[in-house]
Amino acid sequence: MALKASGERVVSVKMNQHLGSKRRGVAVHDARGLKNFWEEIIEETQAKQKEVEDFQLTRSALNKLRREWTQRLEGRLKMLQKTSEKPKLQSSLLPIEAFQQIHKTVA
Repeated sequence: MALKASGERVVSVKMNQHLGSKRRGVAVHDARGLKNFWEEIIEETQAKQKEVEDFQLTRSALNKLRREWTQRLEGRLKMLQKTSEKPKLQSSLLPIEAFQQIHKTVA
């Protein structure tokens, strides 16, 4: 960086060296500040992206499909349970084999 005075004179090399030595100390301090600044920016960006993803998931067709399939499977299970209960009711009746068979013999 060259500073020019009104007479188009460039600042001396000694002044540049002096400013450069001060800049090193500031640069180290600024590096920490820059690091913190960018970490905050990254955290904010990630938080916003997470919010957007969560919002998109709530509107996702995948959730709707999962709910529909869950309802279908629950309906299927209920139907299967009802059909499995019907034979139990019928099985409470005695089968024909339980009765003594009358043997008719020809005399």
